[in-house]
Amino acid sequence: MTAAAANDQISSPPQKGVRWLALIAAMLGTTVYMMTVTTSGTAIPHMQGAFSAAPDQMAWLFTAFIIGTTIMTACSGWLAMRFGRRNLYLASTIGFTISSALCGFSESLEQAVLFRTLQGICGAPLSPLGQAIAIDAFPPGRAGQATIFWSIGGMWGSIFGPILGGVLVENYGWPWVFFVCVPFGIAAALATWAFVPRGRDVDKRNFNWFGFGILSVAIAAFETMLNRGERLDWFSSSEIVIEGIVAAAAFYVFIIHTATSRTPFFDRALFQDRNYLIALAFIFVYGAVVFLQILLIPLLLQDLAGYDIEQVGTLLTIRGLGVATGMLMLIPVSDRIDPRLILLFGFGCLIVSSWGMSESSLDIRSFDVAWTNFVQGIGSGVAYVPIVIFGFSTLPQRLRNEGVALLYLISNIGTATGTAFIFNYLSRNMQMNQGIISEYMSPYSEMIKLGLVPRLWDWTERGGLAAMDAVIARQAAIIAYNSSFFLIALTALAVLPFALLVRLPPRAKG
Repeated sequence: MTAAAANDQISSPPQKGVRWLALIAAMLGTTVYMMTVTTSGTAIPHMQGAFSAAPDQMAWLFTAFIIGTTIMTACSGWLAMRFGRRNLYLASTIGFTISSALCGFSESLEQAVLFRTLQGICGAPLSPLGQAIAIDAFPPGRAGQATIFWSIGGMWGSIFGPILGGVLVENYGWPWVFFVCVPFGIAAALATWAFVPRGRDVDKRNFNWFGFGILSVAIAAFETMLNRGERLDWFSSSEIVIEGIVAAAAFYVFIIHTATSRTPFFDRALFQDRNYLIALAFIFVYGAVVFLQILLIPLLLQDLAGYDIEQVGTLLTIRGLGVATGMLMLIPVSDRIDPRLILLFGFGCLIVSSWGMSESSLDIRSFDVAWTNFVQGIGSGVAYVPIVIFGFSTLPQRLRNEGVALLYLISNIGTATGTAFIFNYLSRNMQMNQGIISEYMSPYSEMIKLGLVPRLWDWTERGGLAAMDAVIARQAAIIAYNSSFFLIALTALAVLPFALLVRLPPRAKG
């Protein structure tokens, strides 16, 4: 680390007017990224028909984007220090805009996978660097408010992305899901060029190609294993076994290399800060649990409860209102009270929401979905802010770029891990529940002898057996969903005691 590295890219926060303009530029980049992430899912079924592809092939669109995003996130900290945060943010915005347009022009699945990978690579720095720009735009001690204001951009992209995507696909076709990001990307690039301070290059150290390469191999193998594991029945497949061995070996080599190298890929000082290590643990769990309800609730409502897509979209929008409410609640108090109390409140909302959904039945009411989604939105918006506050409260400012990048990397890995685990748990729980319930459906059981089985389940007719099997499958599924939501609540609860290990400096407490 050179002497210049001890200085921040921006020697002091910009003036008040420029501060808000820089914040707007950071928000725009985050908004266009989150909007693309949320709208692209609505285009997948239509892209599948256009490319005549199987569901297993279409999954590569998600896998390619996730791998590109995660790998690039890992090195965005070094790139920001080597070439300047503003330069990298501007290049990422332009690259993301161009790659989004190329996705819309794709004429084959191969082209779409290639451009989605490029989109993930270009878009990865937008969130961590956008947050770093927002934090540095405000004076020390106001990191919480800066994070809240910056998060509003991503919030609006998450709220209106699915609605906008559905309208565009329905009326203009799937390419417009990607084309709509172009004007927003241009606006973000112009705002970045005009308002984000140039700063200074703070680190001229050489790029650690070995560390980056071995980490990329580990991430690619791990993400591919998670995304393909359920379809290939996990470790009964030789492909999954090989990917698991490669990922474990590569992660092990990366850890040894980080501990022994003179110039490791991630600065070892990051792992010597206790508060930052605790923040990494919390952000992993946060990434693992906060998005799972968004994935599970639409499946439950449409497949089991009989809701249509418009009703589901309306109920999910309520989560966005919860996020906005939580952010507004935090603005006056985020930098004035102990962040551990804010963390307790945020994770408490996540626990209450998941516990509420674990009490669902096949006749679940809209009100029950609405209030749990609203509380979950509050929790997801509130819980993130204290993680950032205490994670960077004692971290040297020269490590902020790397620290934010690693924080996002761990969050992405947590999201991928939680998603793969919960869907595997859900699938296996459904099968187990169906087997247990079926054991009681026997001509010799008490229910059958007492005539408690409905008359339409005529054991002597094929239709009656099919009707009985359908009811058993639905009951097994709702039990599995309830168990999954309860497991999410337990996971969020289990990590809370780690907050007691956080030690804040006196200024951060004030």
